[in-house]
Amino acid sequence: MSDQLNQPSGQEIQLELARIRTLLALDTTLLAWVRTSLTLIAFGFTLASFVRDLIAKGYLRGDDPEYPRNLGISMMALGVAGLLGGALDYIRSVRRVGTGVAMSTWSASLIVTLFVVLISVLLMANLLSHLKPEAPTGRNQIHVGGKG
Repeated sequence: MSDQLNQPSGQEIQLELARIRTLLALDTTLLAWVRTSLTLIAFGFTLASFVRDLIAKGYLRGDDPEYPRNLGISMMALGVAGLLGGALDYIRSVRRVGTGVAMSTWSASLIVTLFVVLISVLLMANLLSHLKPEAPTGRNQIHVGGKG
């Protein structure tokens, strides 16, 4: 008879399963933020290098030599902001839903997100310190008349 008293009711089981489904959906949403943010970060890093090379080779005229770097940093910062926003929303939601469910706030998804934030900040610092504007090489430029 004591076993029957300790058994959860059907409604309690349904409630716990609903919470678990919600937590798994929150994990999926966080990983979608990671995917989107990584795309922005990678695109920013690549775009900065690509535009800098186009300016250096004379294919693109750049009035501001810092433009490629600033463009890349802006895209990367947007990606990092998305990661941080997604992580904070995840933590807040898990704490709100997690009452009664044996699940830690520190999921593997959150740990991966924080590592990606760290790596992204290091990449932005690298971009700031190493991606300097190059002087045009003169190659692939059209010279009209005279020597050249």
